[in-house]
Amino acid sequence: MSDLMRITSRDAFAEVLAEARAHTRALDPSRWPVLQSIATQLEFMARTTARGRIPHPDDRTRTNLGPLGLREFGELDPEYADALGELDYTFARYHLLPPGPAVMRRGILQVWSGRESYHKLILEPGVPRTVGTARADFVVYADAGGSPHFQIVWDGVCAHVQALDPHRITVDGEPCFVGELANRGWMTAGRTSFRFLVEDYTPPPGPVTPSEAGLAALAQLRVPCDAGTLYAVVDAARSERALQLIEESVDPYASLFDGERGRAFDDVAPYLVHLRSDSRLLERVVHEGWGDAWGVFLVSKKPLEAVRRHLRQFLMVEVEGEADRVFFRFYDPRVLKSLEPVFSREQRAALLRALDAVYYESSDTLAVLAAG
Repeated sequence: MSDLMRITSRDAFAEVLAEARAHTRALDPSRWPVLQSIATQLEFMARTTARGRIPHPDDRTRTNLGPLGLREFGELDPEYADALGELDYTFARYHLLPPGPAVMRRGILQVWSGRESYHKLILEPGVPRTVGTARADFVVYADAGGSPHFQIVWDGVCAHVQALDPHRITVDGEPCFVGELANRGWMTAGRTSFRFLVEDYTPPPGPVTPSEAGLAALAQLRVPCDAGTLYAVVDAARSERALQLIEESVDPYASLFDGERGRAFDDVAPYLVHLRSDSRLLERVVHEGWGDAWGVFLVSKKPLEAVRRHLRQFLMVEVEGEADRVFFRFYDPRVLKSLEPVFSREQRAALLRALDAVYYESSDTLAVLAAG
């Protein structure tokens, strides 16, 4: 197969399959038993994937077009051999292919345990990367006496991992030397757990029709996003989809809750996200979440960890007449809208100390809280 795959979705599978069947017919299978076997297998693939079907696991192991094509056509017709190999590979993993047209998505290896939780290694298709405690592309829990633990390469459908001696890994709970990771797969290396995700893998639950207010907000927010200074605080308690979007993104993020006790509330935590200009996360959050109070947007030139430390000060606040500190949902635009008119100058200055501005939805407009 070629380094970069054409088949990264079910529509792309159908397209390459149709081309391979046409090419096989043009070569006239009646003259060559090998071509008859190829034609039969291609017809089997077409039948078992017709009308949106996902082939049964047993069916997905019944083809051998990859080695057959390489042996018979590797030198004679390498493009045809590549197509057969890619069809064979993706047919075995058909259930992992997202619906719709082909999109070259990036892979995301995310640290999931310990103090470096949420750190991400972004994987471009076909580019191998090493991970370890030292002398690796992605160093996790740096140790001067450490070493690379494994190599990972994302091909557009699966991530392939291989342990580097003397280390071993587990993939989806199974000890191994080599393995594959699909979207939301898990692995461990040493004492560190990792989660693997695919960028923009899960489509929205229904059609998304951007509102005029959302489009106007997006245009306004795009300016700081392109400048690299736009953050969002996304409230997972408002929507499972909101958390799903930031997880399946290349954008750096972290929970505002801290420690192991905080991890117990992962499903409902507020998450700080640094929005990247080369990501579609801003567009998806605005289009899908506008009007549902998913969170607020912040502008700051400070790094993510500094913004996170600043915002954590406001999770619990003192309220006159209350004996104990109370939880402050400053990242809920409805709360911010009600409190902004009564903020004192000192309160406004405290909130904005590490920020240039806070944007939040207010009726059909994007309101802004800024210094001065």
